[in-house]
Amino acid sequence: MHASDWLGIVLLVIGAIVTVSEMHTLTIYLLAISLACFAGAATAFLGAGLTPALVVVGVVTLLGLPIAHWMRKRMKNRASDDISNDDVGRSVRVLEAGGDNLRVFYRGTAWQARMQDTHANVHAEQTLRIVAREGNVLILSAGDPN
Repeated sequence: MHASDWLGIVLLVIGAIVTVSEMHTLTIYLLAISLACFAGAATAFLGAGLTPALVVVGVVTLLGLPIAHWMRKRMKNRASDDISNDDVGRSVRVLEAGGDNLRVFYRGTAWQARMQDTHANVHAEQTLRIVAREGNVLILSAGDPN
């Protein structure tokens, strides 16, 4: 095996790892980086050396990230915002309170949550109110849940 083949394999592995990470985060930005790694791997397998392969990775990343940003903005729509805002005002029960991270019971399952006021004193079995949602993390307030 030539050095360019090893470089191609390394870039394929990095691209695969970044792709799996993208599946967990759903940011779309990591998808641009994984595509850049795959393009660099293809360049390496075609016999190019380290410098051309890394240039391809850099160029595809620089072109891909703005496209990913544009796609992410286009994918956000009013309906998804309305669904997220549907939780606001609802009550949750604290299952575990440890530091800044909370586990709360909501919609029949445990959710990750954090307090809007980071200095609030929270204990298990306390009832709190949802004031916002950031992805799958509920933002809570100790205000009156009713």
